Amino acid sequence: MSVDAGTSFRNIGEFSDVPPVAVTNAAATSHTITAGKGFVFFMNVGNKIVWYGGSTVDPATSRGAKLLPNSGFAIEQPSQTFKVYFKTASGDTSTIGVVEG
Repeated sequence: MSVDAGTSFRNIGEFSDVPPVAVTNAAATSHTITAGKGFVFFMNVGNKIVWYGGSTVDPATSRGAKLLPNSGFAIEQPSQTFKVYFKTASGDTSTIGVVEG
């Protein structure tokens, strides 16, 4: 049995690495997700917890969801354009890797 890797890659569609999102506790950093994308995947590639959610995400008041180091989440086939905001706890910094397809 043989596998044509070129065909396999063509079947999954095009995807691209996006510049990483630098996250601090100073202000929430956003990433815009465009309607009609196949998917957007975010991964905490840093070593500190990152909180994500809407524009009022705030670790100090537990507003938002935690994204642990080496953890990620995906948004598939968004029907509307919107932003996801990221923020760390006081004194922490981290980086979110982004892949879109």
